[in-house]
Amino acid sequence: MEWILAFEFTGMMGILLYWLPASLCFYGYTVRTWLNYQKDVKERERDTQAKPTCSSYCPTDTVGTLVGRGLVTVCPVANLWAASFDIAPKLFATFFDWVGKVFNTPLVPRRRN
Repeated sequence: MEWILAFEFTGMMGILLYWLPASLCFYGYTVRTWLNYQKDVKERERDTQAKPTCSSYCPTDTVGTLVGRGLVTVCPVANLWAASFDIAPKLFATFFDWVGKVFNTPLVPRRRN
């Protein structure tokens, strides 16, 4: 019981539980926002050229999206969840695909005729 009461949030735990997820969220959301911005610019230009009088363009990101991403990046528990389940799977997709292929081997192989 005394160990729990004497527990302090050490520097290494702060780095692993806050700063590493915050930096992953910052990088991942910055890249995602930039890619969405580039896609939106191209889509708006294509839509404007196709139908100059009536536009069906719908933006991917809004100011609310950016504010939400910023809040998720700086909130301690939210950035850990976002880094684990939103950012990391997309950043490390090739690694996860490789792991999936490795563990996709059957327990009972096919018969060889």
